[in-house]
Amino acid sequence: MDAQLTRPGLRPKRLLFLLPFPPRLDARHGGGRATAQLLVKLATRHRVALLYLRAPSDPPLDTTLQERCELVEEVMRPDPGFSLAEGWSRLNSLLRARPLWAAGSSVAAYGPRLRALARTWRPDIVQIEYHVMGQYLSALDGCPAPRVLTEYEPGAQVARDLLDSRRGLARLPYWLSWRAWERFEGAVIGQVQAVVALTERDRLVLAPFAPHTPIVRIPLGMALPEHPLNPLGHSPPSLLFVGNFGHPPNADAAVRLISAIFPRVQARFPELVLHIVGEQPAPRVRQMANANVIVTGPVPDVTPYLDRAALVVVPLRLGGGMRVKVLEALAAGKAVIASPLAVEGLDVVDGEHVFVAESDPQFCDAIAQLLAHPEQRTALAARARAWAHANLSWERSIVAYETLYQNLTGHGQPRGLVRIP
Repeated sequence: MDAQLTRPGLRPKRLLFLLPFPPRLDARHGGGRATAQLLVKLATRHRVALLYLRAPSDPPLDTTLQERCELVEEVMRPDPGFSLAEGWSRLNSLLRARPLWAAGSSVAAYGPRLRALARTWRPDIVQIEYHVMGQYLSALDGCPAPRVLTEYEPGAQVARDLLDSRRGLARLPYWLSWRAWERFEGAVIGQVQAVVALTERDRLVLAPFAPHTPIVRIPLGMALPEHPLNPLGHSPPSLLFVGNFGHPPNADAAVRLISAIFPRVQARFPELVLHIVGEQPAPRVRQMANANVIVTGPVPDVTPYLDRAALVVVPLRLGGGMRVKVLEALAAGKAVIASPLAVEGLDVVDGEHVFVAESDPQFCDAIAQLLAHPEQRTALAARARAWAHANLSWERSIVAYETLYQNLTGHGQPRGLVRIP
């Protein structure tokens, strides 16, 4: 069901958020930026507390959030390792049906801090941002506050997509991962009073896990830049794909773009450049780099690359959720060519606000058409920005969350908890 979008008369609530990273408005991954924007907006209306994990290599909490939140606490976790012992630990986690991300986010000190904070701060709502933080819900035994789980991307569905994309013996680790996510995600959902899904597709995917738990669709908003970026881009013309490439759907899309789409377009536009921008590019992606394919790794600010690009190309075929990279490109007034999956949850019209392409030839044709007709590119970018201004305000999402909070705190008590395997 969709949350109502009429703002109820609410008193400020005490909202305790559990996060697997320190949110920042300038985070290197889209989920971190979107989460930070949501928290900043909620903190203007409610009393917000954050309990988050941070690795030594992670930047600290955003200063704006430090100022606006009533209480912030971090619990340190180790940086990911790549030793033989770490490899065995990962295999052991999968064999025990525990997703790798959940195992990597398991810190002994977090549960006691959560238990103490719930007892002393006494939240009205506990909001679990990302499914992996659901492993700490047993620390809330005795806390009467309803629990809300925000599913930014259903883990079992991503694991299933990856499994289906593999053949032969290579399927085994993906089968173990899928089995782990199915068990873990179902257990987490069984402990909460509501689940927030970003898209209708995600809501339907999660429904079998939640026969008695309401699933509310609340899309992301987006902070809108005051001025649009260059709708044509700079010379030589370039294509841009942005993502955290430690996330398998992004890595798959990068390989597809570099190997199957870009060479065909470059044959028609020899000066064309492709920028692959973001953290953790896999060795396979780095090995594909050349004079016209630039793999940057992490950058302090993606805006210069976005401004320079003639087109933003998003050929995703795996995963779920909403794509912050697409929202930011539309809000910045850039022409976007995306797969149907990449614009899932957005009420955009193909050819009006974005160009939607499914197959590799469709992507090539759309890219070539917009490169050859800059006036079309400019018009598409202008309509994209106008659509973003009309549809991506955070106000609608904030009101939807407030309606959900009111419904949860106005009726009943939390069900009994079960422990996650």
